[in-house]
Amino acid sequence: MGQLWNKPMRGVLTVMAVTWLSGCTAAMKPNTSFNIEDFVSSVTDASGTVQATLVHGDPPSVAGGPAATVNGVAVMINGGSSQQTVGAGTGFTHVILAVEGLTNYYDLTVPTSVASQGILISANPNAYATNLVFLYAVEDGQGVGAYARQQMRFLQVGTGDIQISVSWSDTADVDLHVIDPNNEEIYWSHRNAASGGTLDLDANAACTMNTLPDHTQAYLSNENVVWPESKAIPGTYKVILDYWSNCNTSKTDWVVTIQRKNAAPQVFTGTFVGPSTSVPDDTVNVFTY
Repeated sequence: MGQLWNKPMRGVLTVMAVTWLSGCTAAMKPNTSFNIEDFVSSVTDASGTVQATLVHGDPPSVAGGPAATVNGVAVMINGGSSQQTVGAGTGFTHVILAVEGLTNYYDLTVPTSVASQGILISANPNAYATNLVFLYAVEDGQGVGAYARQQMRFLQVGTGDIQISVSWSDTADVDLHVIDPNNEEIYWSHRNAASGGTLDLDANAACTMNTLPDHTQAYLSNENVVWPESKAIPGTYKVILDYWSNCNTSKTDWVVTIQRKNAAPQVFTGTFVGPSTSVPDDTVNVFTY
């Protein structure tokens, strides 16, 4: 579609609608206990076709396999998805995802032995804002290797009749646009539509970090558009990604998650390559509500 929108320079954006509980972890919430599925609803391979198994009980102990590494943006939003790359120094056939302090874990079986595996992690729409430690391990047939630790920051955004989110793999400025059935477009410069939709998280504006409620700054690399409960109108919705700036990155992987009331989530992935000025905008999906 080409670059449709000319975005002026935007300074550091303060996040107002996003909730983050500084220093909290799931285990610290009083009088409650949590399982991994309270925060992570599913794990698949990078294509979304191979589903991990939810295993009840404690994750396996280290038993001599290769040590795992992990690479990816360590920020997730409730109802959204995250891409991570898990690797090791040798081939493996299983990827384990656990969360420190939570029971149960996910076990992804890799069809053939690989030394690197992309995975998609989908967050529970009801997950609340907190800091968690994700634990990744691989298994090569000889045993589970040492776990890689990743400090994962959960932000809480709006959910409802329709929630459309995007996350991406780096510090680039990717913009989420949604055109509603009234042909009104929601994006960073027009955040609220008459139909009830709103952009409640905009990230990495003009290649700058977001300022969080505790005054720390971070590249959040997630955006979210939501129609709250009983607000969405019937008709056709169009989801578009604008690669506003590559911010000196060479390649940006993205994942879009569409949550609709009484429907299974839909997850779409893609990649922007090269300078943003030469990359056309991407129509991700058109759906009817």
